Amino acid sequence: HRRVRKAVVSTQSTGCQGYYNYGRIEPDANIDDIPNLIQANEDMVDYIISSLSIGPESTILDLGCGRGMYTIRIAKLTGCKYVGVDLNAGYVEECKKRAEEHGVGDQGTFYAASILDMGDEIVGNRYTHVLVLGVMFYIHGNLDTYLNRSLQACCREDTKIYIWDFTRKVDWDLCVKAQRHFKLTYPIRTKEEVCAALSRAGFELVRLEDFTECIIPSYLILKRECTKRDPEAKVLTSHLPGDDFIAGNLAYMVYYLKKKE
Repeated sequence: HRRVRKAVVSTQSTGCQGYYNYGRIEPDANIDDIPNLIQANEDMVDYIISSLSIGPESTILDLGCGRGMYTIRIAKLTGCKYVGVDLNAGYVEECKKRAEEHGVGDQGTFYAASILDMGDEIVGNRYTHVLVLGVMFYIHGNLDTYLNRSLQACCREDTKIYIWDFTRKVDWDLCVKAQRHFKLTYPIRTKEEVCAALSRAGFELVRLEDFTECIIPSYLILKRECTKRDPEAKVLTSHLPGDDFIAGNLAYMVYYLKKKE
């Protein structure tokens, strides 16, 4: 689920060793002083915990958890319970191993499953928080079905839902660099399309945050590190969408949601 946001720019972490997402870096930061995205991701985890008031009494569901960096670090810092779901069974095994290594294995579990077809052991629970990080844009024609059946089933009336995802601001044909990296057969949705789908599915938008400026520095760091290893971007292409963000073709939005009353 979370392939596109993974950045292999470091192998060590004070938090959770493994793949790293874009994280959060202040727009005026001097990227020459930032060697990798470790701190950016740890700062992003802190930001999520603070924004959502996650604590030891919380139970979080991370849909499309990847290799579990965010799930595990949130659990480690807060003492919360958790469930992580990812389609990639290999990732899920890594998650379980990493959770044990970081002392949070008994706080939750990870499941190998499609977020479009989750079993009762997942949707049968009720969560205080649901995280959907860089997953929805992978769902093409099934978005309404996913929102109505899967996401709704996991939420109670007071569940806080946190979604971050790519959105398109111009015609998809203009997002040349992003297309080269994502290799999607369909266009990324606009913010308006996402908001309309969320509303149809019975979710209320509590707050909308444009996070683009805080991930552009991460793209510049990615570009610096990837170019060192692959100057022509024949294999390492994760930095290419950054050009579309800088040009204003794409945005990275955060949706704070709750179920409609």
